[in-house]
Amino acid sequence: MQIEPLVNPDRGGVRRMTRRVGRRGLALALVATTALSLPITPASAAEPTTETPAATTEAPAAAAAAVPIAASEVRNYAWFNQKTESDMHAGVAAHVTRLINAAAPGATLSLTLYFFNRQEIVDALRSAAARGVRVRVVINGSQVGSAHYNALKAIPTARVVACGQRRADGQSTRGCVTRRTGASPLHNPPLLHDKFMTISRVRLAGGGTASNVLYVSSANLDHYRAYENAITISHAGLYNAYLSYFNDLMRYGNSGRNNPNYGRTTTVGAHRVYTFPRREAAGRTPGSASNDPIASLLRSTNCSGGTRIDLANFRIQRAAVVRELKAARNRGCQVRIVTGATSGRPHDAGAPMKALVDLARAMPVHLCGYTEAGGVPMHEKFMIIRRGSQSTLYTGSHNLTYRALRQNDENIVALRNHPLAAPFQQRFEQHHSTCLRWTPPAGTTGTASAEDAG
Repeated sequence: MQIEPLVNPDRGGVRRMTRRVGRRGLALALVATTALSLPITPASAAEPTTETPAATTEAPAAAAAAVPIAASEVRNYAWFNQKTESDMHAGVAAHVTRLINAAAPGATLSLTLYFFNRQEIVDALRSAAARGVRVRVVINGSQVGSAHYNALKAIPTARVVACGQRRADGQSTRGCVTRRTGASPLHNPPLLHDKFMTISRVRLAGGGTASNVLYVSSANLDHYRAYENAITISHAGLYNAYLSYFNDLMRYGNSGRNNPNYGRTTTVGAHRVYTFPRREAAGRTPGSASNDPIASLLRSTNCSGGTRIDLANFRIQRAAVVRELKAARNRGCQVRIVTGATSGRPHDAGAPMKALVDLARAMPVHLCGYTEAGGVPMHEKFMIIRRGSQSTLYTGSHNLTYRALRQNDENIVALRNHPLAAPFQQRFEQHHSTCLRWTPPAGTTGTASAEDAG
């Protein structure tokens, strides 16, 4: 029985917390994690040779041996943080650092960065490059000129490609694959919004190696205070799909080419990878459901037999997605919603989004968001569609915004009947039970053209 069709179209509480735009919480904490283990998937084909490390005159640092990582952090690993942690990104940064430190000499490591300011990541990448790991990074143009960007660029043999340049307002001039802008809702420039990493081979504690390692997260490697998640798996097909996507990001970012309809859906056995941006069909508006894989899969979901749709997404702005969520509920699906922001502006400093107002008036919407008492926004982006014993987990970087659909470099991985659905279901239940129901103020209609800060 099919939960999702084969579709091939193409940041809790309810009041706003006072905080300056662009500031992120600092400190240090332990992180709660969940991990499951399965056998390692066999190695994939030879590593790509599409990019050559940049030449540099800087003397290489002394090489340090790879530090083996526990197999449980590679084989179907799920990480989640808690608001009791003072530095809510310390745990994910520590996990990524351990992955990088375990990269074997001769391996290829490919990393995407949006917001980035963690020195431990720079140090780990420098050490990896020194021991012969082929280090490649694509980074959002907003980070160009920062101390951490300059430190990355100074790593001998590392290949660092910036997608765009930093504008006066702190945004990037473009994403990797497109520079598309236009009238509302596309008035902001695109972003490299991905948060993933591939490593062709890591050393394991106790001996041996794991190949085809893929890390996908909702969290940037910075100090933002928000609920986040991350997964790490060893899977040849998904690794290759993400590696191919990374190679394209690097090529487009390096060449400056423009492709506003780059996104595609790649089937990998029972799983899928969705990439973005996706342009609407000729004659359709950017705000339409045209070429929107999330709206399409919701529309095609069979709601008989007690189908459940549990959606946790930081921003819900797209009218077509809201329309399909309401339609699925009317067809008999159990639909539960958790979100992390009511406005499209940074730190919820604006009017609520019209689509979210419409959704909250049709069904309960639970909000983990900014409050004067220090509420923590939910920055996660995942959905679980479940019917009986069958399930599909969708997770990645993709907010349900027009910018994410039509402009940004984004990714979603869909894992069908996968063990990672269990810890994500537990995470959803935690959010749904602790985050407060949001009720739009009386008379509020919301704005369809709210900004989307990514």
